Amino acid sequence: MVNQVSGARASDPSELRRAVRELVDFGAKAALRGVMHDLRVINISPLGLMGRIDADVQKGDRLIVELPHVRTLEAIVRWVEDGRIGTEFLSAVPPHDYGLMLVSMPRRQTAW
Repeated sequence: MVNQVSGARASDPSELRRAVRELVDFGAKAALRGVMHDLRVINISPLGLMGRIDADVQKGDRLIVELPHVRTLEAIVRWVEDGRIGTEFLSAVPPHDYGLMLVSMPRRQTAW
């Protein structure tokens, strides 16, 4: 199957994403069931993030994530694998706010 937007093969999941991920290395906080946890953000987009968290997180859990400039975002955990989580923000970060948020996050050069 070919992705009609980019012409890429549908077997390449990175070509099917709705938003470009930025590689970052950023320490954040996230509330899970009312308890704050450290969250290491690995990549981020206006629609969600991938990170590492030292908590018993399950697919479907809701997090309140503290990020620069936007303050807090509610996110739902879409997947959990090997200590990593993928989340989707319940509301997309507006482009202007997303740009300001990225300025505060150190970039990473290598993919996960």
